[in-house]
Amino acid sequence: MFPYVTDYSGFAIRKWMIDNVDVAGFLCLLYLGLVWKGPGVVKSLREKNLINATLLQGVFIMWNLFLSTFSVIGMIVVVPAAIAHISNKGLVPALCERDVNMIYDSPVGFWVGVFALSKIPELFDTVLLVLQGKQPPFLHWYHHTTVLIFSWQSYCEGSSTIFVFVAMNLTVHAVMYFYFAMCASGFKAIMRTIAPVITIMQILQMIVGSAVTMYSAYVLYNPQPDGPQTCNVTKASARMGVVMYLSYLYLFAALFVESYLKPKKRTEKSK
Repeated sequence: MFPYVTDYSGFAIRKWMIDNVDVAGFLCLLYLGLVWKGPGVVKSLREKNLINATLLQGVFIMWNLFLSTFSVIGMIVVVPAAIAHISNKGLVPALCERDVNMIYDSPVGFWVGVFALSKIPELFDTVLLVLQGKQPPFLHWYHHTTVLIFSWQSYCEGSSTIFVFVAMNLTVHAVMYFYFAMCASGFKAIMRTIAPVITIMQILQMIVGSAVTMYSAYVLYNPQPDGPQTCNVTKASARMGVVMYLSYLYLFAALFVESYLKPKKRTEKSK
């Protein structure tokens, strides 16, 4: 393992993120401006042939391959550590007791910190969509903005549950971004069978995320005499997590129904 990973301490990053928490808000405002106004600007640029479609496709493929590789490497470190952490401590203590090795120190802490910061460059996903002349759907931009804010807050406060969210997100993104890259590379017909699997993975992620956030919120508001008295998660973070994950669950479930379960409308040519 590289020394900068084994000797890593995330408290300096945490301090920077706390001191510059407004950066997350400004980035989200700029991002939403891009979502709402960007497609109109790009439309005029495309009409003037000022956007190289071939170059843009190449950048899109490389970007998604990079994010997939990044997620695979992080997953290899975080997922086994998360499983071992839960196995050794038990599910409830693992979720409710803060362990700095799972957040700020060690190789796992390194990847948790990198994950929290990676939500900023991941906004480039939307830049590429807009440059391709596409209007980002609600689920896309809602997911990006809320994840950035939630990850930033969870890392700053050292939420005891953050390692679960990181492990799940890296796993899903490893597959999802590879799928995007392959589709853009001309393998869409082959990869089509994987699309519903990815959405199912996302739904399962949101089910687990909803369960974890609801449990931590329940413990915070209802300390158990014979169980955990509290979880190392602030009430603000718990509330945000519950709303965020339940809304994700609804949106991804609706996407699955709309995309794979509802009968397709037949066109005049197919009648």
